[in-house]
Formats: sequence, C-alpha cells, structure tokens
Amino acid sequence: MAQRHEAERTCRAVVRGLLVVGAAALALSGCARAPEPAVPPIPLSSSAPVAAPTPRPDGGPGPAFTPCRGDLECATVPVPVDYANPTGPTTPIAIARRPTANPAAKLGVLLVNPGGPGGSGIELVQAGVLPREVTDRFDVIGFDPRGVGDSTGLQCPLGPETPYLADPDPGDPADEAATNDAVDRYDAACGQRYRDLLPHLGTRNVARDMDRIREALGEERINYLGFSYGTSIGQTYAQLFPTRLRAIVLDGVVDVTKPGLDSAQAESFENSLRQFDAACRADPTCPVRADPIGTLDRVRARVTAAPLPVAGTSPLSAGLLEIGVVYPLYSQDSWPQLAQALAAADRGDGAPMRSLATAYFRGSNSDTYNAVTCLDNAWPTEDEQVLAAARVTESRAPHFSGNVLVSGLTCSDWPAPQQPLTPLENYAGPPMLILGTTNDPATPYQNSVALSQRVPGSALLTYRGEGHTVYTNGVPCVDDTVNRYLLDGVLPPPNTTCQ
Repeated sequence: MAQRHEAERTCRAVVRGLLVVGAAALALSGCARAPEPAVPPIPLSSSAPVAAPTPRPDGGPGPAFTPCRGDLECATVPVPVDYANPTGPTTPIAIARRPTANPAAKLGVLLVNPGGPGGSGIELVQAGVLPREVTDRFDVIGFDPRGVGDSTGLQCPLGPETPYLADPDPGDPADEAATNDAVDRYDAACGQRYRDLLPHLGTRNVARDMDRIREALGEERINYLGFSYGTSIGQTYAQLFPTRLRAIVLDGVVDVTKPGLDSAQAESFENSLRQFDAACRADPTCPVRADPIGTLDRVRARVTAAPLPVAGTSPLSAGLLEIGVVYPLYSQDSWPQLAQALAAADRGDGAPMRSLATAYFRGSNSDTYNAVTCLDNAWPTEDEQVLAAARVTESRAPHFSGNVLVSGLTCSDWPAPQQPLTPLENYAGPPMLILGTTNDPATPYQNSVALSQRVPGSALLTYRGEGHTVYTNGVPCVDDTVNRYLLDGVLPPPNTTCQ
C-alpha cells in the first residue's frame, strides 16, 4: 500500500490502506503488463558510486542523532519560521532515521511523508512498512512537517470536531447558520493561539524545510516517497529544487491546480460509497446487506432529528455521522467495520460510528490539516459563495456535502492569508514514478493521470482497485515496480497496470 518485469504475473496480496480501521480482508490482485520497451534508467543506478556528501555551508556538524522509538535515531533540524527572514526566529523540525541495513551498498537517503496534511513521517518510519529491499539500501528519513507532532504540533483551543457537532446541511438555512457560527468560533480561537505561526505552515515552507534536512544530512541529492498530501510536498519540492532529487515516487496525487472548493473529492467518496454498497449486498455476512445506502439514509434522518447519545463523549450528530462514514471508505479493509457501525446506529447505538469519527480526527492532526489546506488553495472569501458551492455538491454527492460546507467556511475566514500552490511546470529533475488507484476515494485517479501528462519523462503506474494509495499495501506488482525504480532507476513501461 520485487518486480522482475515478467510479461504477465498474477499477484495474491492482502490489500491494505494507509488509514486502516478494521481487520484485513484477503483479496486477489493481478499484474497485467505490456511488453517492455527500452526505457532508459535515471542517471544514478544501483552500481553507480554515491556522490560525496555536500559540506554544510556554515561548516558546522550535522544533526545530533540519538537512539529513540526502538531502533530509530532521532534529531532536530532548526529552520526559519519565515524564510523571508532567514536570520529571524527558528522552529525545530523533528526527524527520525532508520539506518540502512547494508551500509556498504547504501544508495543514499529516502525521505518519506504519509500524507495529511497533519500526518507524521516519523510514525511512518517507526511503523516499518517499507520493503526490506528498500531499507537495505537507504537511510529512511521521516520528518514531522512544521505544525505536526514533534515539530510544534498545533492544538487549537476548540477541537476540529466543533463544526460537525450539529448538522452541516447545505440548503438548510438554519443548519448553515449554525455551522457558520461554529466555524467562526473555531477559526478565531485557533488564530488567537497561533497568530504568528499560522501564516508560515504552507507546503512551500515544508518543501524548504525538507531541503534544509537534505543540507543538514550533507546529501547532494535525496530520494523522496510521498503518499496523498505527501505528493503536494513532492510536487512543490520538485518545483523548487529539481536538481536535488535522485528519484521521486508520488502515490495518490493531490491536484494542486484545483481550487480548494471543488466537488471532485466528495464525488469520489460518493463513488466509493456505491462500491461499498455493491460489495455489502454481495456479502451474506454484511449486517446491512439488504440496503446499505438506505440504512445510511435512515440513520442520517434519525440523527438529524435528534443526535444519538454516546456515553463519555458528545452525541452522534449528522455531521459526525458523515465523518464516520468517510474514514472507513479510505480502505476496503475497513468496509466491514463501516457496515457494523451502520447496523449499530440503525439499532440506536451510535458509539461505533462515533468512534470512527473520533479516529478520523485523531488519524492526523486535523488542526494542521485546516491550517495547511487553507493556505495551499484558493478559497472563496465570501460565505455566500461557499454556501452556493456546497449546495451544488449536495446534488452531486449528497452524503458528503457537509464536509465541503465546513471546509469552505473554515478557509473563507481563516486567520492567515492564502498562498495557493502552483502547478509543476518545466520540470528539470529526474523522471518521476506516479501511482494512481482507479477507485481512490480521497485522491481521484484522474489527478495522477493529469500529473503524468504534465511532467514529461514521468511514468504512470495504475492500480485497478479500491482504497487510498497502494504502495506497501500488499500488491506485489506495485511494490516490485516501485522498488525497482528506487533501487535501479528503471521506470515501468507505458500503460503498466496492476489489477
């Protein structure tokens, strides 16, 4: 979530998502490959000598690593809070290293990011999900981006659940007004606590921090692996520092060219909900198999009328129901848990669905998610524009339009100026390997297709299946293809598809 480039190969794997909630489900997946044409490798192959480390410009030592988190080594790299004021205040960026298991054959360092915004790269390295073929040849470096985890993680006074505690229903004036009020309170509280930091949490600064890490490690070039939002970081780094890359893998591409208020993701989740519905109807063990979406609609009407009490926490509201459904749709392995939560809520027990909503907010730092998302994209600044767009989304993705409403209102009044990212153009770095999953609910497959078309010399690897991102998720033909690219610099042939 080791390819030897056979013409055809059938792969059997447990398909997992990065955000797995339930028990793993066994699935069949195959590799269908076109005949392999001559594809030139990227300049640095596994047999080429590793370039000498670049000395620190100030002549100082590199990061002071100390043992941490089991078999990892941790350090911090100080970076400017504001790169426009490089001699001003600094903030620490926490990094963790899993040293190569084969130092004599080391190819360099591999920086990784799991997504978010708000996900911890340190936790990704600690999880040990990368294949042995890769960890044998690279020092794997995880870092917590600014505002995340050990790098001054945000914790706004009002929790990010606040706007979802009622019913963010586009088209209902009373619900829209209540949601707007809750969002205003959340934004104001967050802005008051982090007024000096919020303007500097955008992805351009994260990419600059990543280059400071490269510099501190004394590396001439780095390798990069980014999942989901990590592909925004990768695209931005490739735009700012293309010649400092040896290899770059982007899995589950975020389209940085789109405005923030876009219905594509909501529509993609709606498609995944239909896929869940079909799978549940075909599964005799599914507790809501008679009518999965109908059950959801019945529960939704019930909690809209009166939220379901849940012991020890706030009730299951219509807004939290929507988030509870979103979370397990990230991974097909979690669909059974979604079915069980729907069945429980239909019986009047909102606790399982409320737990899924809580897991969503805790899965990555949702305060940081809001801070980065509101900076990185162009958002309407008038509430009426947000309301109108959310009502359009309601007609296209009726089960997920509440999140569009909350996101749009949050960013329309966010207490820091927008700094929209720009598309990667005239790329001058090494060939990219871009991964896309055809039924990815969070980052639509077309995003990966569009980026591959915009970056000459890149290769698109398609996985025909479900779930959000695919490398390291137990699909051998995907893992083998990525491993070969990282180790030997060999891109897959055009139109390579795993299914």
